[in-house]
Amino acid sequence: MSLLLAIVAFACLAGAMHRHHVEVIGGKPSRSRVCLLRLAGAVALLGMLALEMTREGAAFGALLAFGYASVGAGTVLLALTVTRSLSPGR
Repeated sequence: MSLLLAIVAFACLAGAMHRHHVEVIGGKPSRSRVCLLRLAGAVALLGMLALEMTREGAAFGALLAFGYASVGAGTVLLALTVTRSLSPGR
């Protein structure tokens, strides 16, 4: 569950960036969509942190949350790289 939250969080944060939004979704995102995606990403990261800290305790839970965040960010980075290299314009 935590890994899924991390992937969703970083996908939302990447979608809030103009470059990634144009490459994956197409078109420049509106200001309200950028704010909504940033908020969703932050809520997902905080939810993941709270979930892990509740399950495993404060210290180890925070450590696990940062580990899941790193793997989630790497997964989104890999997906964006593959998506960009498979796009017909390249």
